[in-house]
Amino acid sequence: MLDSDFSRRLVMAVDAEGYGRGDDLRHDSIQSGLAQVMDRGAREAGLCRETWARQEAGDGEVIVLPEREGELRVIDDLVRRVRKALHDHNRERRDDARLRIRVAIGHGVVKRGAMGFVGQVVVTTSRLLDAKAARTALKVNPRADLVLILTDRLYEDVVRQLHTSYQPESFTRLEVPTKERTEIAWMWIPSEDLDQRGTVDMDNLPEVADTLWALIAGGAIERLGAYGTETGLGGARRLLAKITKFRSEQGRPTTPESRDDLLESLEKLVRVDPTAKRFAQQFNAEQMTINLITAPVSGEEINFGIRN
Repeated sequence: MLDSDFSRRLVMAVDAEGYGRGDDLRHDSIQSGLAQVMDRGAREAGLCRETWARQEAGDGEVIVLPEREGELRVIDDLVRRVRKALHDHNRERRDDARLRIRVAIGHGVVKRGAMGFVGQVVVTTSRLLDAKAARTALKVNPRADLVLILTDRLYEDVVRQLHTSYQPESFTRLEVPTKERTEIAWMWIPSEDLDQRGTVDMDNLPEVADTLWALIAGGAIERLGAYGTETGLGGARRLLAKITKFRSEQGRPTTPESRDDLLESLEKLVRVDPTAKRFAQQFNAEQMTINLITAPVSGEEINFGIRN
């Protein structure tokens, strides 16, 4: 039980996708389905849901876990058991009738207030749950039934330190803007649920990233009209526009911080966006010649190529 004294607890927020678009029958189906899935997931993970402090809403709930419910069991076992329960629940349902959820987990100081839970961890976890990147992740990965978002502290302390069965590199770093500040969080979708429609076998993607990064780092993208050819100019701008929009939807800075950061976004983008895949293929180094350009960067000159 959670009393009126502040204590440090694990907080989990759960929300069902598409609740607001449904009618009364759909709402009833989501509520009953979510309750069944959470009950089964907790039971199979060896957790006692009856002892959880819960603040319910029509399409989800905020949960404060008892101290005896270990972090690893909740973050790892519970989430995976809930995902399996979702899979079984949705197996015989039409796509538009499936139950799909977002789960956010944080850890911090919380207490029971007069009208609900009180504590910054509750506010933060709820905002991460509602992050645009998490909603977008379900839209662009239609096979996924669940997306998980962890606070930065939980990810660093639990996942990054290999205390769970998750691979740290399977998480995507998010920057979630709030009224007070930008929250860092980490998002996970099972690899087998990722949309593979745009899967590509493009060994040249690192080379594409090399050229695009040279343009960004050299500050030359604004000067391409003077330095590059029309084909190179159009290809670079189209691809960078796609990358910028994709990163924005993920809640990340629109400008990559490094060549590797750019390559990571490019590799993820071409898996989910056929148009971006086509742009990248058109930018293929094997199909284009190179015009070397010299431009000043921090007082020095570098050479980079526009493939056209």
